[in-house]
Amino acid sequence: MSDRTTDDAGKARSALRRAMPVTRMLDYGMDHWDATHLTAAPDHEPWDQVASALGEAQVARAEHAARRGDTETAVAGYRRATAAFYFAQLAFNSDTERKRLLYDRLSETYQAAARFDRRLRIDRLSIPWGGGSCAAWLVRPPGVESAPTVVIVGGQSGWGAAFHQQAAAFAERGLSTLLLEAPGQGETRMRGGLHLGSDVDGAFSAALDAIEAFGGASGRFGIWGNSFGGLLAARAAVHDRRFAACCINGAAATPVPLPYRAAREQTHALLGVQSDDAAERILRALWLSPPVDRTDAAVLIVHGDADPLVSREQQEVFLGLSDRAELRVWDDGEHTIYNHSAERTEVICDWFRARLRG
Repeated sequence: MSDRTTDDAGKARSALRRAMPVTRMLDYGMDHWDATHLTAAPDHEPWDQVASALGEAQVARAEHAARRGDTETAVAGYRRATAAFYFAQLAFNSDTERKRLLYDRLSETYQAAARFDRRLRIDRLSIPWGGGSCAAWLVRPPGVESAPTVVIVGGQSGWGAAFHQQAAAFAERGLSTLLLEAPGQGETRMRGGLHLGSDVDGAFSAALDAIEAFGGASGRFGIWGNSFGGLLAARAAVHDRRFAACCINGAAATPVPLPYRAAREQTHALLGVQSDDAAERILRALWLSPPVDRTDAAVLIVHGDADPLVSREQQEVFLGLSDRAELRVWDDGEHTIYNHSAERTEVICDWFRARLRG
């Protein structure tokens, strides 16, 4: 390998490590050993191959446990595999066939875990919208037909099953969760062909309609958006009065294309465009202007002061959304507070329970 090739591989691996720190991997449910092994892998070993091999090893462990009748271990193995495949596909910003196949694999393993899970009821939903459909998972406590439901949505690169641990925490509190892949995200984009646009608010209303039709909700709805998804959550709460509570985690009210290559490529894929000018026009149409834009919902903004992508000032704009808005800050918190994920999730889940069951 030439010095230039070695240097390029090192730069590429460094960028992946920055985008996917161990704290993020653990937040998304990856096994600790797998996370540290992936981070420490040599630069010349392709990220996606190392991560997918870790995923397949977890699948083999889960299948062996299932044959023994150890269903709890099978569920844990499949969930760890899901997280490993998740980080494998993140090696690709654009929708290559390799990325699609890896994403299919993580969906398969998440479904496999759901089949064996006795503690949660997990149903796959396909939500008609915009000439296509949005992929989603409805996660409910066992023995509960319907409950107040929180929609969780991610950002440019965090979607769907990545937020399973948060859904499990809601179930412990008697709440249901819809893990929604909005237009531009996950299978909704890669298999359904739907991209994010200024009409995205309708997709969230369609999601609530689908939950109600499925019989999976009672009482009021909440919505929790992470990273760029925080803006989508805020917009949904402004445009659909059925949302009684909204949490915004690590978002800007007026996003613009970022200058980093990976972020730019992810934005183009999310929006289905080829240029920064086109991306900027769509993002501009998504901007919120509190307090002109308002919601009756209670609003919780959570922020990490060590976030390199979103400043506290950018998040504080959302305080103008509601008369019942509050801000919680972690002084050393990373982007979306990966490094305090357990406490962050407990704080947010308790907050939703108080407002949706109160």
